[in-house]
Amino acid sequence: MNLAWNDRLIESKSVDKSLFEALYQYFQPRLKYFANQYLHDSDDAQSIVQDVFTELWDKRNSLSEDTNIQAWLFTVTKNKALKMISKIKSRQNYDNYIRIRQLDIDYKALDDFETSNFLFDELQSKVQSALEKLPASCRMIFEMSRFQDKKNKEIAEELGLSIKTVEAQISKALKLMRNYLKDYLPLFSILML
Repeated sequence: MNLAWNDRLIESKSVDKSLFEALYQYFQPRLKYFANQYLHDSDDAQSIVQDVFTELWDKRNSLSEDTNIQAWLFTVTKNKALKMISKIKSRQNYDNYIRIRQLDIDYKALDDFETSNFLFDELQSKVQSALEKLPASCRMIFEMSRFQDKKNKEIAEELGLSIKTVEAQISKALKLMRNYLKDYLPLFSILML
């Protein structure tokens, strides 16, 4: 089959439109299959094949008469697949690097996290002090939500309020509590949210 393609190339002195279309119809599925065997991604393989045929069209008038079209197509496909694999490896290496860095940061933060009774007692005292600074209705709604595990709907029904009012009061309480307890935020967030 390759001899026929080369004969047509020699006859026409370049890759004309009809030869290009015939080459595409014949080689596109073969090149895609070839690329996909190494990339394991049909979309990436198709993208490479499209690039190969774009390059063939761009170089159609500069190919020498003795160009082995089949070898040229597979060589260009191979080289583009190699570049794609290198890009994929680089991206994965970077993603792994970022993931490992994040794990290192998380490990350090967790390792430094104080879990002593003293800290929890101190936090409890700070939470109580912060609760006392909340407006009475806001404090009551917050305590019902966080300490009595009541749903917003239950609180609203019990107090004769709308659910939106309950939600607004809880949001207000959380905002004020975060502000009062800013030095204890990680621990407060775990315990109260």
